[in-house]
Amino acid sequence: MTMQLGDCRFDRERGTLIELSRDESWHLPRAELQVLSLLVEHQGKLVSKYMLKMGDGQHPPLTDTSVARAVFMLRSFLGAQHEGLIETVKGQGYLLQPLNGKERKYVNYLRLQTIPLWSVLVLFGAMLAVSFFYLYQIDHSKPTQALMHSEIPLASGQHIRLHLYANSNTNNLLLFKLGERLSAGFTACGQSDWKDVYGSLSHDKQVLNITLRGEKLGQSVIRNIKISDFTQPKEFIDATWLREVDICG
Repeated sequence: MTMQLGDCRFDRERGTLIELSRDESWHLPRAELQVLSLLVEHQGKLVSKYMLKMGDGQHPPLTDTSVARAVFMLRSFLGAQHEGLIETVKGQGYLLQPLNGKERKYVNYLRLQTIPLWSVLVLFGAMLAVSFFYLYQIDHSKPTQALMHSEIPLASGQHIRLHLYANSNTNNLLLFKLGERLSAGFTACGQSDWKDVYGSLSHDKQVLNITLRGEKLGQSVIRNIKISDFTQPKEFIDATWLREVDICG
């Protein structure tokens, strides 16, 4: 069974979501596959958080955090233009909008045709003025907002906080994968001096920046790591690298 979702195609049997314009395929982790499968199965209807957590009952139930994270990552992969396909019903659950991507684009096109030309020109002028104001008046030294926060539990009972940063809320699949590799690396540590880990990719996605913050012998410590990867597909982090940099601290 395949289904069009915006600019993506969902292949339920293979568990993949393919972004057609970028020809980028994502093999969905269990949480994302379970959530998207149920939303597709009940398209246009509310699916409760409880149902999304329980799935088909053949696997251990997901946590509330896992469901929310799965929805966030699915929206990110769908892209800003189509992230609204998955609608949040506050306090209840989520639903997948019944319109597919082509129908939604067609509706928006028809609405655009009804707008008078002078209104478009006025709107364009206003947007241009706001853009100039933004460029010259707003302080761009403010830090980028974190894209995602999560906690990594260690065998010692300690939790390391992972923070991922990006300039855009879309097309961050590589960053999420690297975050999962970092989490797996720290989980293998058992214990660590680090308390917070910050990760971000350069705009061209060729440089990964990692900052580690923690405490050792009663003093605050910080470590900055920069990794370049110009290959395709990009790896950045693997088991060998984790051993060489002694990521546990």
